[in-house]
Amino acid sequence: MEKGIKVVARYYYQHGYFVEASQENSATARDRDYWLCRKNSAKKLYMFSSPYRNDQEEEHLILNRISENIQKFENPSPNIRYA
Repeated sequence: MEKGIKVVARYYYQHGYFVEASQENSATARDRDYWLCRKNSAKKLYMFSSPYRNDQEEEHLILNRISENIQKFENPSPNIRYA
């Protein structure tokens, strides 16, 4: 069986970076997955999962993690996998 996953929000950042928040199409799904993307790049880097509370909390969670994840995106270690 295939799960339906949809992008529910997109947060734009500097230098062409943005974060996509995706969520499974399910009545029981509560967590959102956050993926770091860059304009004109096919790569997506998984950042974290978190239950959605509100837009302000979501932005705060992203901003606290984005710099570290941009470093991983630009300088990947062999253990990092992209979507």
